Amino acid sequence: MGFSSISEVGNHIVSILRRELVPDVVLHTGAIGLCSPEDHGDFTIGVYLYDISPNNDLVERRMVAVDRRTQVYPSSFLTLRYMITAYSMGDLKFRTEEEHRILGRIVQALSDYSVIGRTSSLYGKPMDTRIEMERIDFSEKLKLWSFPNKAYRLSLFYKAQPVEITSTRTRLIASRVRDVRLFVQDSIGSQTDLLTFGHTLVVLCTDSETGRPIEGSQVRVRMEHARPPILKEHCYRIFTHIEGDRTVIHCESALYKPVDVEVDLHTWDGSEVFEICLEPGDNYPREQSPLSFDEGYE
Repeated sequence: MGFSSISEVGNHIVSILRRELVPDVVLHTGAIGLCSPEDHGDFTIGVYLYDISPNNDLVERRMVAVDRRTQVYPSSFLTLRYMITAYSMGDLKFRTEEEHRILGRIVQALSDYSVIGRTSSLYGKPMDTRIEMERIDFSEKLKLWSFPNKAYRLSLFYKAQPVEITSTRTRLIASRVRDVRLFVQDSIGSQTDLLTFGHTLVVLCTDSETGRPIEGSQVRVRMEHARPPILKEHCYRIFTHIEGDRTVIHCESALYKPVDVEVDLHTWDGSEVFEICLEPGDNYPREQSPLSFDEGYE
């Protein structure tokens, strides 16, 4: 859903009206289209997009992985507001009645076909855009009809949400080491692979929002039945001499939610990094955005 999503939603509304109203209440499809009330031309039904605003019910702050080295910035989600007006070209005696019939049929059509079924191109999950009638005070309607020398005409007001605009901004992430070997050297110079001596586990804590490793000072990691970890570069923690076949890893932080992870060492061969993804807590520092959204959509 790129930058064309706004025009796609408007065209979809027009296509519903053309399909449902022609030829019962409107003679031909060319009489229905997107236009401003200030210049509706020969349209019998005009669909006017008068407002675009951020959607307050849906937010995505997570970076999305495209591949192992690339992440895409979150999508923006919008609410589109439309004013739909009937312009009867019939005889003056029957014009008002005809416009009322047209408006009634519009309400019926958009109520029957109120969902634009979509799947997010970025997040890969259904995000239906819904078309809903709005209740607006008459004074607000008059303010919206701010066209010089144009008397207010009875109109319908609808909103379509959420409408996704995907980001084109990407970020490269450093590739992670998936295999760690640690050797110790005895007094006569012989090297022993520490991973073959008892149970050993290499742990890497990552940020669920950025996908990046978390610095050692930002999270405390301890393991039951094991010595304190050996801290290595790139934020790796190596636990050695783990007793038994099962253990629990405890992650505590002022910035992230605490996590306890149970590990079955009998099925874990220790040759790969054990990654723990931590979710931000209440004190997590977030980037300031010009748009303010609330947590929401699932």
